[in-house]
Amino acid sequence: MRKPDSKSVTSEQIASKLKLSPTTVSLVLNGRGQAHRISDRTARRVLATARRMNYRPNPIARQLAGKRSNAVGVLINTEAVVDVRIIQWMERRAADRGIRFIVGHAIGSRERVRDYLDDFRARGVDGVISVFHNHPDYAAFVQPALARFGNVVYYEKPGVLRRTQAERACYVEADFREVGRVGVRHLLERGRRRIGLVMSNLVFPYAVQRHESYRESLAAAGLDYDERLVWVLGERTAAGWMDAFTPDLAQAAVDHLVLDQKVDGIVAVNDAYAARIMAALRHRGRRVPEDVAVVGCDNLDISTLVDPPLTTIDLRVEELARAMTSLLFELLDEGTVPADRRAVVIPPQLVVRASS
Repeated sequence: MRKPDSKSVTSEQIASKLKLSPTTVSLVLNGRGQAHRISDRTARRVLATARRMNYRPNPIARQLAGKRSNAVGVLINTEAVVDVRIIQWMERRAADRGIRFIVGHAIGSRERVRDYLDDFRARGVDGVISVFHNHPDYAAFVQPALARFGNVVYYEKPGVLRRTQAERACYVEADFREVGRVGVRHLLERGRRRIGLVMSNLVFPYAVQRHESYRESLAAAGLDYDERLVWVLGERTAAGWMDAFTPDLAQAAVDHLVLDQKVDGIVAVNDAYAARIMAALRHRGRRVPEDVAVVGCDNLDISTLVDPPLTTIDLRVEELARAMTSLLFELLDEGTVPADRRAVVIPPQLVVRASS
């Protein structure tokens, strides 16, 4: 049987097919089913049927009628993207509500970023999710621009908003201070006393917090902070912090930290860095974990594929994505989120494997 033409499919036709009221179907398609106590089962039936019938709302007509566009702008930077799994999980949950993502890749100039924000506004997006706003080259421009949108959810606390804007901001982030502590504590518990930290930068808020927690954890164990044990890509080499962490760069980090500074443990900014470091250690004849223990971060698939399997810090991306979309849905349904629930911080989980 031929699928109905998308231009001819209406919410009334979907209602007729499901033997539901047009109002019920319209509320679900507009993303207001939960607010009107429509059951999850009914909402899933409506959305599944709408997909099968190739239903596509007319965004211009919806805006003229004062209705939702059922579209959300997502602002990211493909040169320094956060864990892509967060985007994937958020998009799945949004799709279950009949909400589609319009992704703006915020790279290049301020004008390019402004073009994406203008495009979001022209398309009448119902809200914006930002995973780009803390970029040091753009924060002062992007954060006030985002604050002018009605419904915004930030991944990581925005850092340069005015006080009144910051108080209203809804954000979700991993507990990066705990991320910085948990890896160091683990290596200390394993008897390591010269622990190196390998980072791509010390500019972004997450990096600053991890570095501070590294220092605090050493101090709590009665160990002095030694800046020679902190290797930062953008400071120790001619490479920029967004450049790839190549085998040669990993070798440079190992030569400095292990051969020169005699570290017996390394905490890396992420699993990709940690995997490169482990390869560089093998090249220098060092055993993992006997000579140098290694801890990564993110719990990517690569962490179970390297030899030995990598101890890592799981940021719990599914929980991060669930919290972000929950805030978004509440903003869309209610227009606000109570002050005590606007900030959600997800604690990390240490996953111990053979590298430590």
